[in-house]
Amino acid sequence: MRLEKLRQVDLNLLITFAAIAEEKSVTAAASRLLLSQPAVSRALQRARTMFQDALLVRSTNGFELTLRGRKILDELEGLLPKMEQLVAPTAFDPVREKSHFHISGPDNVCTVALPRLCREYANGRYRVYFEFHPWQSGVAELLEHGQLDLVLQNDEGLLPSHFQSERLYREDWICVVAHDSRFGDSLSLKQYLAASHIVVSPYAGAQTIPDKQLAAVGAGRNSCVRVPYFGVALQCVPGTELVLTLTSGMTALVKRDRRLRLVKAPQELHPFHFLMAWHPRHNTDPRHVWLREAMRSTTVDINR
Repeated sequence: MRLEKLRQVDLNLLITFAAIAEEKSVTAAASRLLLSQPAVSRALQRARTMFQDALLVRSTNGFELTLRGRKILDELEGLLPKMEQLVAPTAFDPVREKSHFHISGPDNVCTVALPRLCREYANGRYRVYFEFHPWQSGVAELLEHGQLDLVLQNDEGLLPSHFQSERLYREDWICVVAHDSRFGDSLSLKQYLAASHIVVSPYAGAQTIPDKQLAAVGAGRNSCVRVPYFGVALQCVPGTELVLTLTSGMTALVKRDRRLRLVKAPQELHPFHFLMAWHPRHNTDPRHVWLREAMRSTTVDINR
């Protein structure tokens, strides 16, 4: 980038020149710029010196542009809006502007939130593209280095504290068993602990929320199978006596499968919240502001 000449230029002179050219009056330009008339006159003189041209000459209709002045104004009409957006970005318009968003989250939150997002915005009207990435242990690094725009996660504090976050909706716990299993319509804590469980653990080696809540009351469940995805776990339950502890947002999937049955979870398993999280450098970026509002608006009615 060649900065030598730019360092010698007062960019305010360009703004003043453009205002006078558009208003065709020093007085009107001064009012628009909230400056005194002498200050605007002095700025015009400095602009003339900088460009070595009169730029504007008086006529019966006010100021008129010279040939050089017209060329400079034509350039400024494209340049000044871009400069203004650098300083004070305008809102992102997904109908007119293309954008590619990268999102990641466990499959239970994606099952709830992402179909809503797609129905609303992936319909041909909007020029946005959503790419959903697998949930993985290095998700914080991906967010830190700009490879992800948004992360959907639970409220257990799995991301570093410097990331921004906002609650989206609440989830309750339900249990799923095979349709012909021996279990009744609800499980007491004693029955729950005596059962064999298939456990979904999206983060390898991390304690799940149900296990943390059980540990708080001095209990632990017998997990004989561990898998990383809730969708896979649901396919493992039919024909067994396994118990799968599932987030309530996936209830519809269970009801569509006649091989499965919903069972009320023990009261010791408490609700939690799903969050969206992002890097603070995106707090005021118009694209990311729009993405967060889109996610917010598509999940606002989940707990109603």
